[in-house]
Amino acid sequence: MEQQTQPNPATNINPKATNNHNQPSSWAKKAWRLLSDVRVQSPLIQCITNFVSMDLMANTLLSAGASPAMLHSLEELNDFTPCCQALCINVGTLTPSWLPSMKSAAQLCSQLDIPWVLDPVAISASGFRLKACMELVELKPAVIRGNGSEIIALSMAFTQPSKVRNGLLFFVPIRSEN
Repeated sequence: MEQQTQPNPATNINPKATNNHNQPSSWAKKAWRLLSDVRVQSPLIQCITNFVSMDLMANTLLSAGASPAMLHSLEELNDFTPCCQALCINVGTLTPSWLPSMKSAAQLCSQLDIPWVLDPVAISASGFRLKACMELVELKPAVIRGNGSEIIALSMAFTQPSKVRNGLLFFVPIRSEN
C-alpha cells in the first residue's frame, strides 16, 4: 500500500490560483513563506480588541503561530507594549475608559517603529467613535483593516465636513461653485 504524505499547501492549491504553466502562483508561495516565518518567529502580538472578537483573535493568532496578549490596562502599557512585535487595535466595543490605552499603545508603537493595525469597526456609528478613530489614524498605523464602508467613512472623514445627528454620522455634501 502506498504511503500518503502531507502536501505543502503552497504547491497543492486550487488550479484557479495557478499561472499558465500549472505552477503555484507567486502570491501563494509568498503567503506560505510569510506564514512559515510567523511560525518560526512566534511574535508577541498585543491586542486591544473588543469583547466580541477577543477569543477569535487570540485563537487565530495562535493557529498562525503567534503569541497573542489581550492586554489593555493603561498601567501596564509602558512595560509591556515595547516588548511586542506588533499591536492590533479594534474599536468594536469602544469605551471612554479603553480609549486612552488604545492611544497610548499606538503612540508607543509609532515611536518605537513597532507596526500596528487599526480596525475602525463601525466608525460612522457615532461622533465619539469617528473622533477616536481619526485620532488613532493620526498616530500612523501600519495597516488600517476595515470593510468597504468603514474605509470609505474614514477617508471621507478626513476630506469632507460631517455632522452628527441622533448619534449617526452624516457627511455634508460639498457644493462646487461653477
